[in-house]
Amino acid sequence: YASSVRLKPDMSAAGVLGLDVGNTCCTMAVMRHGTVQLIANEQGSRSTPTTVAFADGETLLGEAAAAQAARNPKLTMSDLLLMLGRDFDDPVVQAARSRWGFLTSAAEKDGAVSVAVPGGKTHTAVRLLSLVVGGLRGAADSFCGAPVREVVLATPAHLAPSRADALLEAARGGGMRVKLALPSPLAVALLRVAEIEAAAAGGDGAGTDAAGGGGAAPR
Repeated sequence: YASSVRLKPDMSAAGVLGLDVGNTCCTMAVMRHGTVQLIANEQGSRSTPTTVAFADGETLLGEAAAAQAARNPKLTMSDLLLMLGRDFDDPVVQAARSRWGFLTSAAEKDGAVSVAVPGGKTHTAVRLLSLVVGGLRGAADSFCGAPVREVVLATPAHLAPSRADALLEAARGGGMRVKLALPSPLAVALLRVAEIEAAAAGGDGAGTDAAGGGGAAPR
């Protein structure tokens, strides 16, 4: 969710949002007045880290979580999309564990990746990612001036069906109703088509900046 310029809230904009969840960062946008307007986070950044942390009894999201990662590595979780929908013994997960400061294990129920959180509890990647989505939704609510609950979700290309289902579950867990899920390259292409059509109808499509969510995501 990103725009370098904060725009005044527009109550009419509280409709369907576009959400691109990347393994590194996320972006969220809304179509208003025939152009795509990317929604800034509280820090005014172009994108928000896909990171969750637990510190001093609080749950930190995005930049707040990433900023304290060096001093709190065991309770700062990243690579959420990489873990999503994968078993603990997946070679991709095992290769990534060497760079993680947080603790992971295999969930007793299904063998999925389980992440240790405070209080002797564990969270799945779906649960952690849903916290990030909830934070994005809050930023969208503030930007639009009204509650936002429907989203078009841009999914990484070539995402396995089970992992795509997990991503949809995370979006729903974050309070969003997913109207449509599209592979990221297709989502960007359709975005441009919508802008061109809006401009042809009399809208102003100039100056739109549509960014992706953190580059190529793990397959």
